[in-house]
Amino acid sequence: MKTYGLSIDVSPTDALLEEVRWTAGHVAWLRARVQEVEQDALIWGRTKREDHGATEFPGINETEQAAPSVWLDLYQRERKHLLDVCKAAIGAGIEERRVRLAESQGALLASVIRAILDDLALTPEQAARVPDVVPRRLRAVA
Repeated sequence: MKTYGLSIDVSPTDALLEEVRWTAGHVAWLRARVQEVEQDALIWGRTKREDHGATEFPGINETEQAAPSVWLDLYQRERKHLLDVCKAAIGAGIEERRVRLAESQGALLASVIRAILDDLALTPEQAARVPDVVPRRLRAVA
């Protein structure tokens, strides 16, 4: 019976990056909730409410005290979690690997373009235009 989720196949790298993305989304959502709370309510509010109803002490008893809002507390906890998962991702070298992958893909693309241009047997005039045309077209795609 599925209650809390089923296991899925995922690489540790993908799971860590997914956690960073989800947590960043949670932080943004909680930030919006905190910004909706009145300033005084962020640190002062009702912490306990008891309804005595038909007992020997009828009525409602409320306790107020200075304490962080639940929204503020959740926001701060989620911010801490985001910091922790970002540190873990950086510690795992994920960004460095992504940069290396992008560099190797760029080098592969450059070698393919060179091979295509070589196969076309361009005239000297056409070959002289390559340094202008190819980078301009690649920037347009990026």
